[in-house]
This record gives sequence, structure tokens and C-alpha cells, in this order.
Amino acid sequence: MQALEGLKVVEVGHILAGPWCGTLMADFGAEVIKVEPPKDGDMIRGMGRVKDLWYCVEGRNKKNITLNLKEQKGKEILKELLKDADVLIENFRPGVFSKLGFSWEILQEINPRLVYVCSSGYGQTGPYSHRPGFDRIGLALGGFLEVTGFPGEPPIKPGLSACDFYTAMLACSAAMFAIYSRDVVGTGKGQMIDCCLTESALRIQESIIAEYSYDGSIRTRIGNGTNVTIPSGHFLTKDDKYLVLTVSGDKLFKKFTEVTGMPELAENPEYSTGPLRTKNREELNEITAKWARSHTIDECMAALGDEIPNCKVYNVEDIMKDEHFKARNAIIQVQTEKFGEISMQNVSPKMMGTPGEVKWAGAPLGKFNQEIYARLGYTEEQIKDLEANGVI
Repeated sequence: MQALEGLKVVEVGHILAGPWCGTLMADFGAEVIKVEPPKDGDMIRGMGRVKDLWYCVEGRNKKNITLNLKEQKGKEILKELLKDADVLIENFRPGVFSKLGFSWEILQEINPRLVYVCSSGYGQTGPYSHRPGFDRIGLALGGFLEVTGFPGEPPIKPGLSACDFYTAMLACSAAMFAIYSRDVVGTGKGQMIDCCLTESALRIQESIIAEYSYDGSIRTRIGNGTNVTIPSGHFLTKDDKYLVLTVSGDKLFKKFTEVTGMPELAENPEYSTGPLRTKNREELNEITAKWARSHTIDECMAALGDEIPNCKVYNVEDIMKDEHFKARNAIIQVQTEKFGEISMQNVSPKMMGTPGEVKWAGAPLGKFNQEIYARLGYTEEQIKDLEANGVI
């Protein structure tokens, strides 16, 4: 049995912040019925270097159907789907879903137990709520970009859609909280959950806001190092690889100086405490950079061993070959209809009692139309009529 077995989720979203919330639930056994527009489907199908490949990953374990919500019949069918649903997920711009005829008030009338999760750029309220929001915008307004990059250079956006993923994880957590309140605490009532990109980025700002409120300090970009673990950073090696290193505390610093053949650093009074090492951060990082540059990545990692936190910056080939990931079955092979067998990330986190599972990859558009609409009582002929009339 899986953790969310028996949970019915209807997902009406596109690209990532909404759909990935559904993916997390589907990975752990929820029945996620994904609603897509009939012609092109979720926009993620056309994104990435290879069309439909990203959807194979993020659309996995979902029963995807097509449904035109601009058609009156399409609206009626969605209401049928929602009558016994536990969770509804959508990530349209605020107001769009309501204009389609699905305001929170109407949703409560359809199903008082429904947990309604909506994700947007800026939230459902406030002066910016009407604006379109994307991952980069959330990272910018939430303060993430200001502290990412090097002094005097443009802020650096992460190479992945980090804010979308953060928002989806928070949305999934909130849905679980709401279900606990409804079913375990026993309120018996659903609730609306308002998630947004800007506040997801804002929430992970460590003590930055507290620091500003305390003494007016404004944290900004300092490169790949930190102010609390010295030395730390991404250091170029002799064979042009990058060594990731983070040294925290007096004991670890002393060990670092010994294994790198620089014991004199530990004896230097200017580096004797954490605050002093922070004060001389640039100098210590430069010394470390010179040491790394004179050794290959393998030599660096062998010297640092298992006690000092270090690793190589992995690309996807390194990930696929890594023995640790293999031992933990972190990458799995999944059969697809379009691409044959492909590799993808396994379910995370690992639950020992009710584990998640990838049962199938993201399927072609409308793959589960027959199953879901037959369940609602539509005959095969009626389903063909719906398709001919552009409803599905």
C-alpha cells in the first residue's frame, strides 16, 4: 500500500508549479487525473530540447485526459470530476479559473470537502496579483537572485526552475496539512490554499530579513563562498574540474590544513577562530584556490578524504555513473510509448513503510480519456461525440 492510496486529485494546470505538486502526490499513490486542453495539452509537452520528453518525467503516474474548459459541456464534466475529489490543483493567473466558472464559493457548493490548491506568481490577493508570474520573477522579487552570483556582476539564475519546484513542494505540504485537518482533526471541511512563487523564494531567505530589521544590513552577492564556512567555494583543479569544498569549525579547519600540507595556516593567529576566518575569507579562499589548481580533482578528493565535506561538481554523465546513486536506485528506467525506455529520477523521499513508485511515464495526450469518461458514465459513442465537438 502507498501513502496516498485512495486519494483522488484533479489537476488543472500547466508547466510546473501546479503540475509538479500533482506529480509528488501521484508518486506516492494518489490517483491524479490531469486535465489538459484538447489540441496541445500542457505547455510542458512542447518545452525542452526534445518535445514531450520532459512531460514523460513530470507527467508520470498521472491519468491524463483532455477537456476544453471554455466549452459549457467541458465545465460540466469538470464539475462531475470534482464531486468526489479530495484535492484540486490549478496554477492559472488569479481570476482566470473563477471566470471559467470555478470560484471558491462554487467549488464549495460542488464539494465541501475539496482541498483547493492554487499556485500563482504573486498570490491571489495584493496589488501584483493580476500580473503573470514565472520562475525567474519569483526568484527576483523573493530576494533569491540578489544573493546569487558574484560582487559587481549580474545576479545568476539557477540552471533549473528552482522557484517553481519550491512552490510545488510547499503546495503539496499544505495540501497534506489540509487533509490532516479535514480527516484526522475532523473538521470534515476542505479549504483553499494560496501558494505563490514570490513567497516561496521569500521563505528560504535564511535570516536576511531579520538582519535587515535588526541593523539595516542588506546582504548581497559574495560569489561561491559563504560567511560561515571558511574556506568554501567551487575551486578549479589542475584538470579543469571543479572541487566543491566547505570547511566549518576549528577542528575541521585544522584537519584541512594538515591534509593539504599547509599546517602553518592553523598556527596563524589571524585564522584561529571562525569570526577571524570570516574576516579573512577572501585570503583563505585564494590560498585554497591555488592549492586546488595545483592538483587534479581526484588528488584533491583523495587528500580531503571523507571527513572534510568535499565533492566534484557533477554533470549528468557523472550522475549516471555514480556508484552511490546506483546503490540507492536514485535513477530508474521507465518505458515510454514515444521514446522507448528512458532514465529518470526515482521517487524522493524514500518511505520505508509506504514507498512511492513510478508506475508509468507521462502518457500521450488524452491517453486516459476512455477510462475516466467511462467511469463518469459516458458510452463509447458519447465519448466520440465529445471528441468530435471539441469538448475533449
